[in-house]
Amino acid sequence: MATATTMTLDEFLALPETEPPSEFACGRIVEKPMPTWFNSRLAARLAALFEIYFMAHDEGYVNVELRHASREERRAYVPDVSIARWERAPRTASQRREGAIEQTPDIAIEIASPDDRPARIADKLAFYLRAGVPLVWIVDPDERTLTAYTPGRPPTVFGEADTADAAPVLSAFRLPLHDLFSVLDRGLEPGS
Repeated sequence: MATATTMTLDEFLALPETEPPSEFACGRIVEKPMPTWFNSRLAARLAALFEIYFMAHDEGYVNVELRHASREERRAYVPDVSIARWERAPRTASQRREGAIEQTPDIAIEIASPDDRPARIADKLAFYLRAGVPLVWIVDPDERTLTAYTPGRPPTVFGEADTADAAPVLSAFRLPLHDLFSVLDRGLEPGS
């Protein structure tokens, strides 16, 4: 839900943090939906799988719910999971301690929740691609799909039996979607 208040990006960035984190689009505060158990498990699993990859391939790093800001677009946004290559990491300790990172990630991952409106996901996807994010993943826990978007190419939909890669950003990352979505079933009562 967006509030009717109009403010500047700097005014928004000066506000205290909220839980769940709020986002900002063109003068309006946009409440990010509260993550569900499914969303939280998938974000944790994705972060862990990227961390394991980065231990073997020192290409970048993973963050969960890191705020990014775009002055050109007058937006502050919080991908569920974001990946950046090391050459794009903040260079000073103060930049790493302060609030928003003023650059786009190399991979932005959004995990759809039951409270997400399709228009909100479409708006964020369009923004990410317009802002130059090389790879965007939309993960749908209900459909158990991952849809990969890269600028100028049609989207690719991966199902639970497929393996997604992180090209063109990471050289060798492979994600068997069964390994990702299996965390949603662990401990479930039969037939539930």
